[in-house]
Amino acid sequence: MGLAKLSKVTMLVPRKDLDITLRNISEFEWFHPSPIESAFSDPKMEDIGGKSFKLFAELDELTTSLGVQLEPGVIEILKKGYNIVQEERNAEDWSDFIHKVEEEARPIISNLRNTVDSTNNLKKKVSDDKSLKAALLMLSNYSINLESVNRFNRIQAVFAIATSKDVNEIRKSLPDEVLIESYLTKVESAILLIGPKSESDRIDKALRSFEVRPFSIPIDLPQNPAKAYQVVNKRLIELEEELSRKLNELKTVSTENSPKLLSLRESALIAYKVTGAIKKTGDLKRFAIIQGYIPKNQEEDFYNKCNLGITFSEEPNGQEETPSLLTNKGAIKSFQNITLTQGPPMQGETDPTPLITFVFPLFYGMMFGDFGQGMLLFLLGTLLKIRGSPALKSWGTILMAAGGAAAIMGLLVGEAFGIHLGTLSGIGEFFSQIQILKLTEHGQFNQETVTILLTTSVVIGVIHITIGLILDIVKGLREKSKLALLTLKIPSLILYIFGVGFSMSFIAAGFSFEALWSSTNRVPLISDIVGYPIAANSLAMITLPIAILGAGWIIIGKPIECILDKNHKEKESPFMALIFGVVEFLLRMVEFLANTISYARLGILLLVHAALMFTVSMTLSSGPAMIPLWIVGNLGVMALEGLIVYIQDIRLHLYEWFTKFYEGAGMSFTKIVPQTMYIKIKWQHGK
Repeated sequence: MGLAKLSKVTMLVPRKDLDITLRNISEFEWFHPSPIESAFSDPKMEDIGGKSFKLFAELDELTTSLGVQLEPGVIEILKKGYNIVQEERNAEDWSDFIHKVEEEARPIISNLRNTVDSTNNLKKKVSDDKSLKAALLMLSNYSINLESVNRFNRIQAVFAIATSKDVNEIRKSLPDEVLIESYLTKVESAILLIGPKSESDRIDKALRSFEVRPFSIPIDLPQNPAKAYQVVNKRLIELEEELSRKLNELKTVSTENSPKLLSLRESALIAYKVTGAIKKTGDLKRFAIIQGYIPKNQEEDFYNKCNLGITFSEEPNGQEETPSLLTNKGAIKSFQNITLTQGPPMQGETDPTPLITFVFPLFYGMMFGDFGQGMLLFLLGTLLKIRGSPALKSWGTILMAAGGAAAIMGLLVGEAFGIHLGTLSGIGEFFSQIQILKLTEHGQFNQETVTILLTTSVVIGVIHITIGLILDIVKGLREKSKLALLTLKIPSLILYIFGVGFSMSFIAAGFSFEALWSSTNRVPLISDIVGYPIAANSLAMITLPIAILGAGWIIIGKPIECILDKNHKEKESPFMALIFGVVEFLLRMVEFLANTISYARLGILLLVHAALMFTVSMTLSSGPAMIPLWIVGNLGVMALEGLIVYIQDIRLHLYEWFTKFYEGAGMSFTKIVPQTMYIKIKWQHGK
């Protein structure tokens, strides 16, 4: 578990062997290419990349035109399962690969494009005729033959559709012409404008100024609007019938060809990405330079498969951005989705995924404690795990863990779908023995339970934050400069732990500073952990001086770091560094307080869930007829609150925990050949 150790490899191979080398690297898979500073691109890789991209663009456009779904949706997968069978593609190298893909794709593209183009042309004809039909319908009340009018040598007649509010302005612009207006709609009017042909330019210019275009009936139709309307209406019926048949044909063609189309599209995209990642190969004329990272434990396998020239490996020097390869297995690997929400770890950072695997479901279960709804989430996760795609399977594991934790918490509080398990006839006594907390009593929250929940939530938060601060110290031990470790990380942990201890003694003393130094009240929780009663004044006398020491250490740490750290290019004065130290201390205090209190949401959201489910369960008191409403209420709460709890769980990790030790600013290790969905490449070693 954690991050794999990587080696940086540099290969110097003859350019004539670059095709074979790239094939071997692709077959090895575990190679993360590193870009080389070069103005020169290998011509062959550039050619393959260009062909691949052009082919991908054509196939992608065709896929979009046909409405082919790039991958099945979640609902479809749940209904039918994930049944994608990868097509095996054989090739000697990437040049041969894209050549074969092109040969296979061209006739398919041609046939499908012809079908799509003919369908689109037919759609355009239908659309044009619909527009023409609408215009003719509006103008059909004019029983005039435009062709006859336009035969006059000295008279020009113009039919047009204009905005009603502009008609008066048009009339003013053309006072010497005859303008007949007929209202078509509330905002549009049909106008017939008659004037001398000698003034045609002036008439056209005036109409264009109002963005009015003359309406003309196509020459293949009668020039009488009413007769033309009848012809277009009949023709449109025939075109729509033909379009319906064409769309059904297109749907059939799309269904039959979508697997092959998606396979070819992915093939072209993969070829483009691989050759694009390796096309910069240095400025040497006869030799290509390839650099990248491989897992250190696979060096021998890499040399056996890819050593066609001069190859050497070295440890990453730490001055460059080294990719991070997570090595988690099994269920832990699924929870990398949570870690990657913040970003991949940098080299030297601790991978928090193993801890998240336990803590994330725990938090989710505490906030969503319901046995019935938790079991439904568990079953949904199981369904995704069994029937889902590779990406969905990992989320299925997370849902299973979160649902299982929610179901266990539901048993502990005795809740299922808003019903108290202890009240169920026959089995209520069994569930009562498991129940350790009673959230509500007679419609009211149990005050003792509320106190226990909030206290437990804060204690869990203290433990969680403390773990984060310890991991920050571990991170500091790995760094070359230890100044930040000594001046900030260690004193922050001391300040937090002993500050919490002092806060507990302050609470035990009744929130009174005056009584704090004389109070012998037992400090809760800490006394339970130690095993014997600890008085508030005794704990305060121990924790306060050490907390003050930690605070002072943070304050003076900045000036010490300013004086001793030689790596600082711009050094501030010791006095300014002291000011920064005070600001750092105040920020830490506010941050620690806000972060710790934030964990109270673990208990608060459980209480909110109980209140919502109590409201939903009240519907059952109205009789069996309200059972459908009770089911809908449960589903609504489950969908809404399930999402809210997930967001709050993520928030506790991103803002309260990760900020203590984890940046997530690394770069993920990516194999040279991306994960494929529709194809499986099998390399032939014929050369």
